[in-house]
Amino acid sequence: MLESIIAPNPIRAALNQGKTVLGTMVAEIRQPAIMQLLSLAGFDFAIIDNEHGPFNIETIADLSRAGRCYGVTPIVRVPELSYAYLAQSLDVGAQGIMLPRVYTVDQVKEAVQIVKYPPQGMRGCALNRGHTNFQPGPVLDIMARANQENLTVIQIETKEALEQVDEIAAVPGVDFLFIGPNDLSISLGVAGPLTQDVMVAAIEKVVAACQKHGVTCAIQLADVELCRHWAANGIPMISYSAETGLLIGAGQAATNGIRA
Repeated sequence: MLESIIAPNPIRAALNQGKTVLGTMVAEIRQPAIMQLLSLAGFDFAIIDNEHGPFNIETIADLSRAGRCYGVTPIVRVPELSYAYLAQSLDVGAQGIMLPRVYTVDQVKEAVQIVKYPPQGMRGCALNRGHTNFQPGPVLDIMARANQENLTVIQIETKEALEQVDEIAAVPGVDFLFIGPNDLSISLGVAGPLTQDVMVAAIEKVVAACQKHGVTCAIQLADVELCRHWAANGIPMISYSAETGLLIGAGQAATNGIRA
């Protein structure tokens, strides 16, 4: 019964089986059909980018519902740490929250408190909504299952977060540390290729912290060979490019090939 109310999170099951899970950013396209298309393309999750993208809460609800229907775990990257952004995104059906621009361990602890229902956190209870498939049920059981299935994803994209990565990974309730390599390289003063020694060392530091504390490491990349490399070296969750990049890349390959 509970599985029909709070749906199982597909990427949790896949990761528990030792699989690599692949996703992409949804940066611009607001039509829910994008989730079905990503499913057909073989993606396991989609990050709805509400930090940089043009999404309102109604669109997030529609995209999240479509993602759950087609087996593409919807994760919302919120624009900032606030109760409204985190809790409301979950209430309308997101199965994970990603927090960007983290600088302190206290920010991470606050995010976990918002994402989790009591006793692990302080999230307010609003049932018969998108996240429960509009179905009633035993309140305590629903809250416990939501705490188990929803994902708390913390971005490591600042020098400060990297310096505290061991403490961040140790916060109870953190599920993923997600490396944002572009912003991280800028914060470290080495904006540029991710193959630089300083960036390789930074990524390896995050991987080590995740392995030490039983947290899953994730990363955003736009190069297939780098994806393969890091998938074989401790990063089982990879977000590849964005739907805009996928469309442009496929389109350019076709038009260039036809005109050649």
